[in-house]
Amino acid sequence: MSEDTSRTTYRRESRRHFKKRVDKALADPRLQQALTEAMVGLRERRRKGFESMDFEKGRAELKKRRQANLKRLPALVEEFKQNLEAVGGQFHLAGDAAEARRIIGEICTGAGAGIVTKSKSMATEEIYLNQHLEAMGMEVVETDLGEYIVQRLHQHPSHLIAPAIHLTVQDWADELGVAPDKDAIMAHARDALREKFINAAVGISGANAAIADSGTVVIVTNEGNADLTITLPRVHIALFGMDKIVAGIDDVAAMLKMLARSATGQKMSAYVNWVTGPSRSSDIGFIPVIGAHGPREMHCVVLDNGRTDMLQSEVFADALTCIRCGACSNACPPFMAVGGHQFGHIYSGPIGLVLTPFHHGLDADAWPQSLCTQCNACQEICPVDIPLPRQILEHRRHVKRKTLTKRVLLEAWSRPGLVQAGMDLAAPVSRLFPIGPAPLASRPFRDLVETGGEGKAGPLTIFASCLVDRVTPEAAVALNRIARAAGYRVEFPRDQWCCGLICSNAGDFDKGSGLSRDLVTALAASQGPIVTPSASCFGAVTIDAVDWGVPAPALAEVAVRMRDSTRFTLELLQARPKLIRKAEPVRVAYHDSCQTLRQLGLKQEPRRLLELAGYEVVELPDIANCCGFGGTFSVDWPEVAARLTDWKLDALAKTGCTVLASDNPGCLLQIASRGRQRGLDIRVAHVLELVAERLV
Repeated sequence: MSEDTSRTTYRRESRRHFKKRVDKALADPRLQQALTEAMVGLRERRRKGFESMDFEKGRAELKKRRQANLKRLPALVEEFKQNLEAVGGQFHLAGDAAEARRIIGEICTGAGAGIVTKSKSMATEEIYLNQHLEAMGMEVVETDLGEYIVQRLHQHPSHLIAPAIHLTVQDWADELGVAPDKDAIMAHARDALREKFINAAVGISGANAAIADSGTVVIVTNEGNADLTITLPRVHIALFGMDKIVAGIDDVAAMLKMLARSATGQKMSAYVNWVTGPSRSSDIGFIPVIGAHGPREMHCVVLDNGRTDMLQSEVFADALTCIRCGACSNACPPFMAVGGHQFGHIYSGPIGLVLTPFHHGLDADAWPQSLCTQCNACQEICPVDIPLPRQILEHRRHVKRKTLTKRVLLEAWSRPGLVQAGMDLAAPVSRLFPIGPAPLASRPFRDLVETGGEGKAGPLTIFASCLVDRVTPEAAVALNRIARAAGYRVEFPRDQWCCGLICSNAGDFDKGSGLSRDLVTALAASQGPIVTPSASCFGAVTIDAVDWGVPAPALAEVAVRMRDSTRFTLELLQARPKLIRKAEPVRVAYHDSCQTLRQLGLKQEPRRLLELAGYEVVELPDIANCCGFGGTFSVDWPEVAARLTDWKLDALAKTGCTVLASDNPGCLLQIASRGRQRGLDIRVAHVLELVAERLV
């Protein structure tokens, strides 16, 4: 498939067709087995891999080095060119995929290539190289074990480092006609590939790094196939993005420390090849003895293909620091649910959603990027701390294709008077369907709030959030009780509505910033700390809103007074423990909301709060780290959201607890609704509700 053909295919792919692919993935038991086992296993191996190394320290060093290299990337490209040529290599700069294909095709033709062997390279996938060379009459042979089976199945890789992670051992065995045994599979591949290695005229590799001050290419693998690919053929071609060029060997060392641990949990990969030019004996001619001599020619094709545009972008430049470890995919809940063939285009996973528009156009990213829940797990695990969630949102801003349901929802949500009037009418009806996705409260919090109070502790303003106000008012009622019990005079500005997060996370920054401005105006005249029971809304006002275009001065006046209810209540009980009466401890499983844990950095605080209130906190096992709500994500992809929530409920069942707590209304809504649909006898409650029940 040519690049132009691929672009046309993805441009024309309808939401209906894409949804069929997603639904098929969800319904495929073998795929689900392969993904669940692989993702959970990779995350656990990564955790163990960093037991012997300080992740944060290593990340900070690597990020600093990668960013420093980016700042002088054009100069490093030129320095690499000069030093490569000084050791006998040949340098080629390809502006786009078509030019890269042309250059490589000409090199292969000049070498008389009938057979071309390849070690694993996502850059070759990016430019559709196999299809191009095959159209020229060459036999292209993938020699990485995963790539080998994927090529046989006429598929493309579904993961950056594990191309066949979507397949089970039985899938491999069925295709190769061998026993479902790893040894049998590898033996078959060795027999099939040995002759290809010997007879290939050209070997093509990627590169994990290219060192400017020596002209050296570094290739990291876990299989010996790359060694054979780059040493046996007469010609070696290394294709890699210009972002792989670094200043010196210390930059590579910092990368190697983080790469294997992040990718597979190893302290070091099995093979690290350092290639500096062609074989030194090439001047005496090629001698066909296996392993006796390296290639007579070495070509480095350095690929731009949108990277310069990325480099010049304030939002996207950091994506060029990526070391292609695949950790973001391993941590991504929707990826685990549907796989990389749906969650991406050529590059899959969260980083793929960022790279795709630069390499293949925004149309190729339109539907895959809507599968992101904005859970922030990808940035949390990234070894160079790339702000992937923010970058995905930036692309989402420019995607014009949205479902009708989403367009209607966003339009209604941005008109508070209209949507609240509609909710008033819909509330009685929605309560008739208790297993529905979001039964509205019979009375919103604004009709239940008790303002005033003794005031000995001063004024306190409650920002309920739109979801708490209309769907889960119990959380705000509990906050009200706690505040009044502590002697605060409670205020509730009635013009408050939404922080703008729902619209902005859906890619509509204009509506999101408009709602945020209105909220700032509604809260500005209030007094005292502004406390909200919604952790995500706290993060939206204090962290996100400035990115949506909300004027900083007005925002800052409100943001500086804003408090999340977890920390506020924890500090309150620590100072006044007698507010809590003694009671028998109840076991409570705690669910970390994505924003609380990864954006606000709160992990021990909600657990400590529950313990101070007399509860025994039980940890949920790692199945998936997101409940599946994700604002409009659960509207766009209810089946995917349900899969994520089912994993959470399955984790809850393993604890034996019948009570689950969290501090985010979206999570509570999603988990409670899915629990009702499954007929589970569980209670899903806001932390504040449990605390309020223990007040004296």
